[in-house]
Amino acid sequence: MRRPFLLVSVCLAAWATPASAQAVRSRSADYIFAASANDARALWVNPAGLAIVPGASVMAEAVMALPVNSSARLAQWTLAMNTRGLSLGYQRDRFAEDPNTSTLRFGLALPFKRGGVGASFSFYGGSAVDSVSHRGIDLGARYRPLEFMDLGLVVRNIGRPTPRLDKAPIMGVLGATVTVVPEHAAVQLETVAAERIGASGVEMGYRGGILLSTGGRLPFSLTTALELDRDFKVSSWVLGIVVGGRDSGTALGSGPTGSGTDTRLDRLSLTGVASRSFTQ
Repeated sequence: MRRPFLLVSVCLAAWATPASAQAVRSRSADYIFAASANDARALWVNPAGLAIVPGASVMAEAVMALPVNSSARLAQWTLAMNTRGLSLGYQRDRFAEDPNTSTLRFGLALPFKRGGVGASFSFYGGSAVDSVSHRGIDLGARYRPLEFMDLGLVVRNIGRPTPRLDKAPIMGVLGATVTVVPEHAAVQLETVAAERIGASGVEMGYRGGILLSTGGRLPFSLTTALELDRDFKVSSWVLGIVVGGRDSGTALGSGPTGSGTDTRLDRLSLTGVASRSFTQ
Protein backbone atom coordinates (compact mmCIF):
# COMPACT_ATOMS: atom_id res chain seq x y z
CA MET A 1 0.00 0.00 0.00
CA ARG A 2 1.27 3.45 -0.92
CA ARG A 3 2.63 5.41 2.02
CA PRO A 4 0.83 8.75 2.44
CA PHE A 5 2.80 11.82 1.53
CA LEU A 6 3.95 13.58 4.71
CA LEU A 7 6.65 15.37 2.87
CA VAL A 8 7.96 18.60 1.52
CA SER A 9 5.33 21.04 0.50
CA VAL A 10 6.23 24.04 -1.65
CA CYS A 11 2.87 25.71 -2.11
CA LEU A 12 2.39 27.99 -5.05
CA ALA A 13 -1.04 29.42 -4.26
CA ALA A 14 -3.70 29.33 -1.58
CA TRP A 15 -7.05 30.74 -0.59
CA ALA A 16 -7.12 33.85 1.60
CA THR A 17 -10.59 35.04 2.46
CA PRO A 18 -12.13 31.53 2.09
CA ALA A 19 -9.47 29.99 4.34
CA SER A 20 -10.03 32.45 7.14
CA ALA A 21 -13.73 31.66 6.93
CA GLN A 22 -13.21 27.98 7.70
CA ALA A 23 -14.70 28.22 11.20
CA VAL A 24 -11.81 27.85 13.68
CA ARG A 25 -9.10 26.57 11.37
CA SER A 26 -6.99 23.63 12.50
CA ARG A 27 -3.24 23.84 12.03
CA SER A 28 -3.49 20.63 9.98
CA ALA A 29 -5.30 22.63 7.28
CA ASP A 30 -2.19 24.80 6.85
CA TYR A 31 -0.19 22.02 5.24
CA ILE A 32 -2.49 19.02 4.53
CA PHE A 33 -4.63 19.03 1.36
CA ALA A 34 -8.14 17.75 0.66
CA ALA A 35 -6.81 15.18 -1.81
CA SER A 36 -3.94 13.91 0.38
CA ALA A 37 -5.17 13.65 3.99
CA ASN A 38 -5.05 9.95 4.93
CA ASP A 39 -4.70 9.70 8.73
CA ALA A 40 -6.40 11.16 11.81
CA ARG A 41 -5.68 14.69 10.56
CA ALA A 42 -8.19 14.09 7.76
CA LEU A 43 -10.89 14.70 10.39
CA TRP A 44 -9.96 18.40 10.23
CA VAL A 45 -9.30 18.60 6.46
CA ASN A 46 -11.43 16.08 4.50
CA PRO A 47 -13.32 13.39 6.44
CA ALA A 48 -13.32 11.07 3.41
CA GLY A 49 -9.58 10.61 3.96
CA LEU A 50 -10.34 8.68 7.14
CA ALA A 51 -11.34 5.68 4.98
CA ILE A 52 -8.46 5.72 2.48
CA VAL A 53 -5.92 3.73 4.53
CA PRO A 54 -7.47 0.76 6.41
CA GLY A 55 -5.97 1.04 9.86
CA ALA A 56 -5.75 3.20 12.96
CA SER A 57 -3.97 6.47 13.66
CA VAL A 58 -3.65 9.08 16.38
CA MET A 59 -2.37 12.64 16.21
CA ALA A 60 -1.44 15.39 18.66
CA GLU A 61 -0.71 18.98 17.75
CA ALA A 62 0.28 22.12 19.65
CA VAL A 63 0.56 25.67 18.27
CA MET A 64 2.32 28.60 19.92
CA ALA A 65 1.37 32.18 19.02
CA LEU A 66 4.09 34.85 19.01
CA PRO A 67 2.25 38.21 19.20
CA VAL A 68 4.19 41.39 18.48
CA ASN A 69 3.17 43.27 21.62
CA SER A 70 2.69 40.48 24.17
CA SER A 71 4.18 37.24 25.44
CA ALA A 72 4.06 33.96 23.58
CA ARG A 73 1.09 31.76 24.44
CA LEU A 74 -0.32 28.36 23.62
CA ALA A 75 -2.83 29.29 20.91
CA GLN A 76 -4.19 25.89 19.88
CA TRP A 77 -3.88 22.22 20.77
CA THR A 78 -5.53 19.29 19.05
CA LEU A 79 -6.00 15.56 19.64
CA ALA A 80 -7.64 13.10 17.26
CA MET A 81 -7.88 9.38 16.60
CA ASN A 82 -9.20 7.29 13.75
CA THR A 83 -9.85 3.58 13.40
CA ARG A 84 -11.46 2.04 10.31
CA GLY A 85 -13.16 5.32 9.41
CA LEU A 86 -14.50 6.14 12.88
CA SER A 87 -12.88 9.25 14.29
CA LEU A 88 -13.03 11.52 17.32
CA GLY A 89 -11.14 14.77 17.83
CA TYR A 90 -10.91 17.74 20.17
CA GLN A 91 -9.44 21.15 19.40
CA ARG A 92 -8.87 23.98 21.86
CA ASP A 93 -8.21 27.54 20.72
CA ARG A 94 -7.00 30.38 22.95
CA PHE A 95 -7.40 33.89 21.57
CA ALA A 96 -6.22 37.04 23.31
CA GLU A 97 -9.80 38.34 23.56
CA ASP A 98 -11.52 34.98 24.13
CA PRO A 99 -9.44 32.08 25.48
CA ASN A 100 -12.29 29.55 25.74
CA THR A 101 -13.22 28.35 22.25
CA SER A 102 -13.29 24.58 21.73
CA THR A 103 -14.34 22.14 19.00
CA LEU A 104 -15.48 18.56 19.52
CA ARG A 105 -15.63 16.70 16.21
CA PHE A 106 -16.88 13.24 15.25
CA GLY A 107 -16.08 11.65 11.89
CA LEU A 108 -17.42 8.72 9.90
CA ALA A 109 -16.03 7.51 6.56
CA LEU A 110 -16.74 4.55 4.30
CA PRO A 111 -14.37 3.22 1.63
CA PHE A 112 -15.28 2.14 -1.87
CA LYS A 113 -13.14 0.97 -4.77
CA ARG A 114 -10.56 3.68 -5.50
CA GLY A 115 -11.89 6.10 -2.89
CA GLY A 116 -14.17 6.90 0.00
CA VAL A 117 -16.84 9.23 1.35
CA GLY A 118 -17.10 10.76 4.80
CA ALA A 119 -18.76 13.26 7.10
CA SER A 120 -17.69 15.10 10.23
CA PHE A 121 -19.91 16.70 12.85
CA SER A 122 -18.55 19.64 14.86
CA PHE A 123 -19.81 21.03 18.16
CA TYR A 124 -18.37 24.40 19.18
CA GLY A 125 -18.13 25.69 22.73
CA GLY A 126 -16.92 28.87 24.43
CA SER A 127 -18.09 32.29 25.47
CA ALA A 128 -17.98 33.64 21.90
CA VAL A 129 -20.14 30.87 20.44
CA ASP A 130 -23.74 31.51 19.42
CA SER A 131 -25.68 28.84 21.34
CA VAL A 132 -28.29 28.73 18.55
CA SER A 133 -25.72 27.93 15.86
CA HIS A 134 -22.94 25.94 17.51
CA ARG A 135 -23.02 22.88 15.23
CA GLY A 136 -21.58 22.33 11.77
CA ILE A 137 -21.19 19.50 9.28
CA ASP A 138 -18.48 18.79 6.69
CA LEU A 139 -19.02 16.33 3.85
CA GLY A 140 -16.15 14.93 1.80
CA ALA A 141 -15.25 12.53 -0.99
CA ARG A 142 -12.00 11.05 -2.29
CA TYR A 143 -11.43 9.26 -5.58
CA ARG A 144 -8.41 7.93 -7.50
CA PRO A 145 -9.28 7.92 -11.22
CA LEU A 146 -5.68 7.09 -12.18
CA GLU A 147 -2.83 5.42 -10.35
CA PHE A 148 -0.92 8.70 -10.16
CA MET A 149 -3.87 11.01 -9.37
CA ASP A 150 -6.08 11.55 -6.32
CA LEU A 151 -9.11 13.86 -6.23
CA GLY A 152 -10.75 15.39 -3.18
CA LEU A 153 -14.01 17.25 -2.67
CA VAL A 154 -15.19 18.87 0.58
CA VAL A 155 -18.22 20.96 1.52
CA ARG A 156 -17.56 22.69 4.85
CA ASN A 157 -19.62 24.55 7.44
CA ILE A 158 -23.01 23.13 6.48
CA GLY A 159 -25.40 24.74 8.93
CA ARG A 160 -23.31 27.95 9.04
CA PRO A 161 -22.04 27.60 12.63
CA THR A 162 -20.93 30.64 14.63
CA PRO A 163 -17.74 29.59 16.42
CA ARG A 164 -16.29 33.11 16.58
CA LEU A 165 -19.23 35.55 16.75
CA ASP A 166 -19.55 35.71 12.95
CA LYS A 167 -21.24 32.99 10.91
CA ALA A 168 -18.90 30.67 9.05
CA PRO A 169 -19.93 30.58 5.37
CA ILE A 170 -20.50 27.35 3.48
CA MET A 171 -17.36 26.49 1.52
CA GLY A 172 -16.61 24.12 -1.33
CA VAL A 173 -13.12 22.75 -1.92
CA LEU A 174 -12.06 20.78 -5.01
CA GLY A 175 -8.53 19.43 -4.99
CA ALA A 176 -6.19 17.15 -6.93
CA THR A 177 -2.89 15.50 -6.07
CA VAL A 178 -0.74 14.24 -8.94
CA THR A 179 2.18 11.94 -8.14
CA VAL A 180 5.16 12.83 -10.31
CA VAL A 181 7.71 10.43 -8.76
CA PRO A 182 6.21 7.79 -6.38
CA GLU A 183 7.16 8.49 -2.75
CA HIS A 184 9.36 11.40 -3.83
CA ALA A 185 7.44 14.14 -5.64
CA ALA A 186 3.83 15.20 -6.16
CA VAL A 187 1.91 18.32 -7.18
CA GLN A 188 -1.28 19.43 -5.42
CA LEU A 189 -3.92 21.97 -6.46
CA GLU A 190 -7.12 23.22 -4.86
CA THR A 191 -9.91 25.56 -5.84
CA VAL A 192 -11.96 27.03 -2.99
CA ALA A 193 -15.30 28.86 -3.12
CA ALA A 194 -16.89 30.48 -0.05
CA GLU A 195 -20.30 32.13 0.01
CA ARG A 196 -20.50 35.80 0.95
CA ILE A 197 -22.49 36.16 4.15
CA GLY A 198 -24.93 39.04 3.78
CA ALA A 199 -24.12 39.54 0.11
CA SER A 200 -24.52 37.74 -3.18
CA GLY A 201 -21.88 35.72 -4.95
CA VAL A 202 -18.87 33.77 -3.72
CA GLU A 203 -15.25 34.42 -2.83
CA MET A 204 -12.86 32.35 -4.94
CA GLY A 205 -9.41 31.22 -3.92
CA TYR A 206 -6.71 28.80 -4.99
CA ARG A 207 -4.16 26.64 -3.30
CA GLY A 208 -1.27 24.62 -4.65
CA GLY A 209 1.82 22.77 -3.62
CA ILE A 210 4.80 20.64 -4.63
CA LEU A 211 5.61 17.67 -2.37
CA LEU A 212 9.19 16.35 -2.16
CA SER A 213 10.77 13.64 0.01
CA THR A 214 13.98 11.67 0.35
CA GLY A 215 11.93 8.45 0.60
CA GLY A 216 13.41 5.36 2.20
CA ARG A 217 12.70 3.79 5.58
CA LEU A 218 12.99 7.16 7.36
CA PRO A 219 11.88 9.93 4.97
CA PHE A 220 13.13 13.44 5.64
CA SER A 221 11.19 16.36 4.23
CA LEU A 222 11.00 20.13 4.19
CA THR A 223 7.67 21.85 3.81
CA THR A 224 6.93 25.40 2.72
CA ALA A 225 3.61 26.99 1.87
CA LEU A 226 2.41 30.31 0.53
CA GLU A 227 -1.10 31.69 0.63
CA LEU A 228 -2.30 34.24 -1.90
CA ASP A 229 -5.30 36.51 -1.69
CA ARG A 230 -7.84 36.85 -4.50
CA ASP A 231 -5.57 39.41 -6.17
CA PHE A 232 -2.75 36.81 -6.15
CA LYS A 233 -0.72 38.71 -3.56
CA VAL A 234 1.13 36.54 -1.03
CA SER A 235 -0.51 36.90 2.39
CA SER A 236 1.23 34.26 4.54
CA TRP A 237 3.94 31.60 4.55
CA VAL A 238 4.64 28.26 6.21
CA LEU A 239 8.05 26.59 6.58
CA GLY A 240 8.68 23.28 8.32
CA ILE A 241 10.43 19.95 8.66
CA VAL A 242 8.78 16.50 8.51
CA VAL A 243 10.58 13.39 9.71
CA GLY A 244 9.06 9.94 9.15
CA GLY A 245 6.33 8.33 7.07
CA ARG A 246 3.29 6.74 8.70
CA ASP A 247 4.85 7.58 12.08
CA SER A 248 6.01 11.16 11.75
CA GLY A 249 6.84 14.40 13.48
CA THR A 250 6.26 17.81 11.93
CA ALA A 251 7.66 21.16 13.06
CA LEU A 252 6.23 24.26 11.39
CA GLY A 253 6.66 28.00 11.55
CA SER A 254 4.38 30.51 9.82
CA GLY A 255 3.51 34.15 9.59
CA PRO A 256 2.09 36.98 7.49
CA THR A 257 3.95 38.57 4.61
CA GLY A 258 4.27 42.19 3.60
CA SER A 259 6.74 45.04 3.40
CA GLY A 260 9.26 45.71 6.14
CA THR A 261 8.30 44.37 9.57
CA ASP A 262 5.00 43.02 8.23
CA THR A 263 6.83 39.82 7.28
CA ARG A 264 7.50 37.95 10.51
CA LEU A 265 7.17 34.69 12.41
CA ASP A 266 3.94 34.58 14.43
CA ARG A 267 3.17 30.85 14.95
CA LEU A 268 5.17 27.73 15.77
CA SER A 269 3.75 24.22 15.96
CA LEU A 270 4.69 20.61 16.64
CA THR A 271 2.65 17.64 15.37
CA GLY A 272 3.06 13.93 16.03
CA VAL A 273 1.25 11.16 14.13
CA ALA A 274 1.31 7.40 14.74
CA SER A 275 -0.39 4.99 12.30
CA ARG A 276 -0.89 1.25 12.05
CA SER A 277 -2.20 -0.56 8.96
CA PHE A 278 -4.64 -3.48 9.24
CA THR A 279 -3.41 -4.98 5.95
CA GLN A 280 -0.18 -6.75 5.10
